[in-house]
Amino acid sequence: MADTFASFAKRVDTMINGLSGAQLKSVMTEVGVEAKKAAEGAASADLGGDPKFSGWAPTLDTRFDHVGEGRISFHPTKRGAGPWTVAEHGRNSTAGPRMTGPRLTRTGRVSNARQKRWNGRTQGKSTASDALAVIEAETPKMIEAAVKKALRKSFG
Repeated sequence: MADTFASFAKRVDTMINGLSGAQLKSVMTEVGVEAKKAAEGAASADLGGDPKFSGWAPTLDTRFDHVGEGRISFHPTKRGAGPWTVAEHGRNSTAGPRMTGPRLTRTGRVSNARQKRWNGRTQGKSTASDALAVIEAETPKMIEAAVKKALRKSFG
């Protein structure tokens, strides 16, 4: 217990300093790393053991950036954004095949060029929603643990 107001103020300042600056950034980095693990776990659970569609090169990767004091931005990588969208909503969820006539060349003849074949629709697996649910459930616990650690450090 503090003997004077000055010693109590010093302990409060120690606690505040423990929750700002470099210490806060390290706590937010821990939160981001755990969020990446949760997202990878959700992707692996929906896609059969690894965070990747079979036959696709890109994996369902995520990243986080520090955007301010005590704030991070968590989002898919540029290369992983497409697979995350397909895992969430499904392939070709809104568009259908283009039913047009034969492709013609400039001279009016039928072109022999290969066209992308329609490969159907797939159901979405709500992978990103599952990952966000886990992240939103775990993040307050991690922040609370960091606050408790700073309290114990300053007040004993």
